[in-house]
Amino acid sequence: MRFRQLLGLLAVASLSFVSATDPDQGVGPIVWAKDSVGPYIDHSSDATLYDESTFTAEKASYLPLRYDLPPTAASVVQERHDRVRGKDAQTSLKNIQAPMRQESMAERAEREKRLRAVRRGFEHAWQGYRRYAWGHDEVQPVSGSAKDSLNGWGATLVDSLDTLLIMGFDREFDEAVEWIRTSLVMNKDPQMQLPFFETGIRYLGGFLSAYDLSGEQVLLDKAEELGDYMLNAFQFGAFPTGRVAVDPKSNPQQHMFVLAEIGTIQVEFTRLSKLTGNPVYKEKALKVIDVMNKIKTQLPGLYPSQVGDGGTGYSSYYATIGGGADSFYEYLLKEWILLDGKNNELRDMFLSAVDTIEKYMVCRPESGSHEYAIIGTINSADKQIDPQMEHLACFMGGSLAMSAKYFDRPQDLVLARQVAEACFFSYRHSSTGLGPESIRFPAFSSDGKVFKVDPDTFYSRYVSAQQYILRPEAIEALWILYRTTGEKKYQDQAWEMFQSLERSCRTDIAYSGLLNVNTPKSHDDKMESFFLAETMKYFYLIFSTPDVISLDNFVLNTEAHPIRRT
Repeated sequence: MRFRQLLGLLAVASLSFVSATDPDQGVGPIVWAKDSVGPYIDHSSDATLYDESTFTAEKASYLPLRYDLPPTAASVVQERHDRVRGKDAQTSLKNIQAPMRQESMAERAEREKRLRAVRRGFEHAWQGYRRYAWGHDEVQPVSGSAKDSLNGWGATLVDSLDTLLIMGFDREFDEAVEWIRTSLVMNKDPQMQLPFFETGIRYLGGFLSAYDLSGEQVLLDKAEELGDYMLNAFQFGAFPTGRVAVDPKSNPQQHMFVLAEIGTIQVEFTRLSKLTGNPVYKEKALKVIDVMNKIKTQLPGLYPSQVGDGGTGYSSYYATIGGGADSFYEYLLKEWILLDGKNNELRDMFLSAVDTIEKYMVCRPESGSHEYAIIGTINSADKQIDPQMEHLACFMGGSLAMSAKYFDRPQDLVLARQVAEACFFSYRHSSTGLGPESIRFPAFSSDGKVFKVDPDTFYSRYVSAQQYILRPEAIEALWILYRTTGEKKYQDQAWEMFQSLERSCRTDIAYSGLLNVNTPKSHDDKMESFFLAETMKYFYLIFSTPDVISLDNFVLNTEAHPIRRT
């Protein structure tokens, strides 16, 4: 620890690098500003939050490193530090991060206190995983059991690699890489049916990002090995199958495909082609886009959540930006950015989708308020809207903010703010201060584009999916809006959300999702790997200095893995 502290003082203190020995001033009570929706629940009086004495006692119980590793060399730590801040990143696109005004001393102290609190929260969860589930996919944060639900390849470990680097946990990163080097065997069961989507975003994305931020060759080697296995999913046609096996003879054939599954490999495969010099990954991924662009739909730019391998057009379908479809639209923009704006097909498909969303799918409250809005689900035939929005769809607040900047579309920023505000309100107006899996409202107009707001609860609790599974999309939207506008409001909203997370989800081992956001401590005993890969990362980044994982240097995949733009 003394080594790390000295390095921080000598090399990176001026960049607000956070060392493992920084003191914490505790987490204070919430003070919420009023909003225009109506009453909300103040959680500040019943909170018992993490303080310095608790943290000191907890650190004393940490397990020692499992491997006899030398201290991380100062030059290696400095190289990782520089990579996190965009070393060697290149782009010809314009910058979209807003210039940040000079902080006062008080503002900096507040921001860094929040940053330390998030870092310690991550450290608590990581140490719980190390103690109870090392090498397994997940730790169960209440019972302390280990769980393998995503190939049994150590999903939490791989998914957390870049978060460890971003937060400066170099020794912990080295330990995780040593496990990958010595213990991770991905072809142990060649017939095992791997979920193509989750394997791509969590494992392949995790390897690629951690390689970009560290230069550890074993991570690129694992990425290339996994990429070759994933190519087996394309053996029957242009669309990858939802399940894929290492053994090409064990791959199932299918004729219907989930939109998000076929459209959420482009970023990862493009980067893999760039790093290995093998064009086949990128070619396979962009072929999907070419085929989809030829399909005619009743709603321009929007597709059903399931598409066929021989489909040429669709009518009378439901379109959503929620589950089953979300990251398809997200990747149209992100792949365009990663390709340095040189693929007009991706740009045009994304903007066509956004135009249709803005024309048909935006739902507003009966009060006429323009403070917030949701993006509902639409029937393509009669244009009837169901005024409900999944937590997953909150990502669109971030995508629209980037679209506004890249394409000079101010209307996109207006909607980005409104969507993010609705997502934030879904947190604020629950009993725990955490947002449910979906929010639903009664329709006020016949077409569903105007909805009623409950004066006490905002959304209709009894017809909404009320579980909270530690999802990241709301904080993701706030982070992107903060980076693109520079408005401190989004940091303050993020802090409210983080404190609610600490109160209701923190366990003695890690963090647990909730069965019901309106039932405090209703733990589901589950911590998905994306909590450390995404949710905690976004909380950390919104309180970091803007050079840390800048939007002008990186594209984040849908699992929040930063991919360097080169």
